[in-house]
Amino acid sequence: MDPGRVTIGAVVNCLGYGGAAPNYGSFALDGATDAVEFICQSPDATPITRLGFRYTLRTGTPPTYKISLQGVGATGNPDGTIKGGASAVSATFTPPADATWDATWRWITLDYSYTPARGEMLSVVIAYHSGTIDGSNCSTFLLCILNFVSRIGCPYAIENAAGARTRKSDLPVFGVGAAASATGFPVKTIYLTQISSNTTPDEQALAFSLPVGFCSTYKVLGIRIGGYSPAAGKTVVVTLYDGTTPLQQMTWDADVGSNVENQSVMRFLFDEATLSTLNAGTTYRIGFAPQEILNYFSMHGLTADAAADLSAYPLGTAWYLSTRTDSGAWNDDTTTRPIAELILDDITFTAGGGGAVGPWGTLR
Repeated sequence: MDPGRVTIGAVVNCLGYGGAAPNYGSFALDGATDAVEFICQSPDATPITRLGFRYTLRTGTPPTYKISLQGVGATGNPDGTIKGGASAVSATFTPPADATWDATWRWITLDYSYTPARGEMLSVVIAYHSGTIDGSNCSTFLLCILNFVSRIGCPYAIENAAGARTRKSDLPVFGVGAAASATGFPVKTIYLTQISSNTTPDEQALAFSLPVGFCSTYKVLGIRIGGYSPAAGKTVVVTLYDGTTPLQQMTWDADVGSNVENQSVMRFLFDEATLSTLNAGTTYRIGFAPQEILNYFSMHGLTADAAADLSAYPLGTAWYLSTRTDSGAWNDDTTTRPIAELILDDITFTAGGGGAVGPWGTLR
């Protein structure tokens, strides 16, 4: 990246995006000493009133489980002590004995809240509480998204099989927060919809706005996304829009790619001699429109249960998916976050704004 240019908006940097289609990595809690564990660090000192997870599948009549907020020991595992002492920061829940919860995101309200210190290490633990538990009566929980990013660091998920712990290097799926806020990685489903010039929709876009507290104006040099690249000989028109009005546009030929017809990280740079000046607080879109039939292209994304859950990610609810057909009106999906990061240039920072870090994420 050239000096003076920054990227913004990545869930994790797209350069770490895996080479295979994202998928689900789950674990069945079918024994009384099994557990699903997530290790994280609190970004601020605000009250935690609920914990979240993605429920995958029930088998038979599931038992009652306990979800709790614990500390982290010196070895990087939960320390076994539930926060709050006598006012235990935990809750019990019993999944229904039908498919109602299957493949859904669930927030569980805690019996007591907890206010961590900024930077405090925390663990979210789901474990057996009561009732019959075995291979015929149990629940499967999502641990992580596979092939999204492999990394070493925090946060991370742990598969605890009767005390034998296995740490996962893929994207952990969990939530920590309050009624209208979240941290972690709350994910209900993976967005993988492929489009072509003859499909409905036939254009996918990242809708975004930058906060006025960060800057006043800026320019977009390009975008980097995780998605499915077209076959050789196919083209995609990439357009920066204000509403439905094009501001910048380039045509990308898949022949200049190294990994066609596959899951890829793709970078697109606009080629106008003069880039458009954009205003903070205004919503813009960068659209991707395949130009031929059977030209299968997709932006990949993460879909949350509610738009408010996107507050867990950089730029929060101001970063979401839009689609349209035949250059018509945009249809916004405010619960889906594309895997994308903007490449910015010529940022005019707000006086006193400081510039680099804020609730919208970190400029890299």
